[in-house]
Amino acid sequence: MVLQTIVETLSPLIKDAQPSERAYYSRSHKQPKKESDIDETFPYPWWELWPAFQKRIYEFTSTFDYVVVTDIANYFDNVSLAGLRNVISSYGHFEECLLDFLFFILEAFVWRPDYLPLSGYGLPQVDFDAPRLLAFAFLFEIDKFLERETSGNFVRWMDDIDFGVNDIEQAKKILRGLDEILLTRGLRLNMGKTKILSSSDARKYFLPDENRYLTIITNRIDRLIASKNNIKEEKRKIRLRFKKFLKKDRVGRWEKIYARYFTISCKTKDIYLEKYVPDLLDNHPGLRNNIYRYYTNLGYNKKRFNHLIAFFKGYHCSDDSSIFATAKVFVDWQIKAGSARRQDLVNLAFETVAKSLPNFIASLWLLAKYGSGEELFTLVENNINKWHHSNFLSRQVAAIVPKVRKDKIDFLKRTFTEHGQVDSLRVIENLDELRNNQSLSKDVLLYLKHGSDPIKVYPLAKFLIVIDILNNQTLDSSIRQQLRNEVVTRINDPVYIKEINCIKI
Repeated sequence: MVLQTIVETLSPLIKDAQPSERAYYSRSHKQPKKESDIDETFPYPWWELWPAFQKRIYEFTSTFDYVVVTDIANYFDNVSLAGLRNVISSYGHFEECLLDFLFFILEAFVWRPDYLPLSGYGLPQVDFDAPRLLAFAFLFEIDKFLERETSGNFVRWMDDIDFGVNDIEQAKKILRGLDEILLTRGLRLNMGKTKILSSSDARKYFLPDENRYLTIITNRIDRLIASKNNIKEEKRKIRLRFKKFLKKDRVGRWEKIYARYFTISCKTKDIYLEKYVPDLLDNHPGLRNNIYRYYTNLGYNKKRFNHLIAFFKGYHCSDDSSIFATAKVFVDWQIKAGSARRQDLVNLAFETVAKSLPNFIASLWLLAKYGSGEELFTLVENNINKWHHSNFLSRQVAAIVPKVRKDKIDFLKRTFTEHGQVDSLRVIENLDELRNNQSLSKDVLLYLKHGSDPIKVYPLAKFLIVIDILNNQTLDSSIRQQLRNEVVTRINDPVYIKEINCIKI
């Protein structure tokens, strides 16, 4: 929050210094007005803007003999913080103390191995705008060069660059110029991913015809769903088209088109892609987020459950993102309170907890929803050596206090105190404050009701706060009854509802 606030203070002057409107960086950036403003990794929901980007690429292939695709090697990891500070300073008059504070915070985000000194390189890759705006601004000189050399026929999203040219010599000249500018920043083009595509190869690479078809049928499906008409025929056409698509060579932006089929199938609630999921989870990491969204949207069934269980236990599920995202699908699914799957997920938590530290966190999530307080505390106690020395992991343990508060709160407070985990004690203090309030303010009640719009998934974190308040027998029963009445009508998860209704008031 502090980093984002500082960067937002700097952003007006940074944006004023932007030399081209063909480069973008963030979700909160202005909505593009034309296709030329969009790159394929533009971070609005890509499945909405990808068709427009394809249209722009199609214009390149129609107007130019060649399309060049390139990016910068390991961009975020190789940004020089000293160089970035000089560049940012050149865009306007910023107070020196503000820049000092900004780069102090950036260094705190950057990973450092053991006790080695800071390298002075690297921007944090986190899911909010501040680091992206800084990384985006570091390449304004690139935008000036591309605007001049391509007459504006380029698109850049952060470190990904595409442009149209009329001959290979021109393409190589521009690539050489790009690399020379990047060298002054301590960066290099990723030559392994750089391609100079003929117009015909570019069509195969970007698959614009496939994309155009999917755009047309998606628009039709949206209209039919909005008017509550039958989409059976459209579902049949999509399945037939998909079978033809699978026969195409797996080159270029093949995964992006595959991802669009998952997106469309979320709209139509069609299960035909289920059988492809095990192979895709193992061998196509780029499609995992689409699969998670698809399976969350379709909801629980035994086949999907077994697919994710097998993946979660296997060696392909080894990166933090996959571990957390898979566990989140399990937590978000609405599984019957008495289902055997509930015990399966408890067993999964204990079986996989030792694989890695991210698996420990995932196991906490699973047991916080599906396990008993005793099972959750057993996991925490048996793995104390994993978390007691870690500020981050200790906070995760502190967050599950509502499930184990009755008997184990003193043990956790003592452990946090002995190992100097002040932040974790503050988490408990915050939970205590919410729990012991003698009235529920409108703000707190709105927060626990998760707003007023329809809810697809009620958050696990809020469920834990709700049961913590409801279990406080010293609190006036009318306050607790009000909370239960207000929240139960908003929750659609049978596990949460059963646990809340079992609390005596």
